Amino acid sequence: MEHMAVIDYFTGTDTVHIATEMRDGGEVVTPIWAVVVDGVPYVRSAYGPQSKWYRRVQRTGRAAFVDGSQRYPVTVENLDDEAVIERVDEAYQAKYADQGSALRQVASPQVRGCTMRVNVR
Repeated sequence: MEHMAVIDYFTGTDTVHIATEMRDGGEVVTPIWAVVVDGVPYVRSAYGPQSKWYRRVQRTGRAAFVDGSQRYPVTVENLDDEAVIERVDEAYQAKYADQGSALRQVASPQVRGCTMRVNVR
């Protein structure tokens, strides 16, 4: 059931909120874009590996998505499958078509390697 709730959140919300753990145990909630391809949720760091939320999730391998009072704990898995990454590109382009330069940033070759599959815990 949690998986479907995350799918609904990702498909029905332009900007999702990812909660990542700081080294001191605190938490930071960051607004990001997210897409779903073939029933699988994906996120990508639009600012590449320099993004703080991305570095935190890479360090811990886990995060949570926050939708009001709902929390969805997840793990993340880095993608290196070019065919899937291309489909994620297409999903970003379809969902955020009206976002101009921000869309170009999230679909740029420099950040495509920062694509992650989201797995509901």
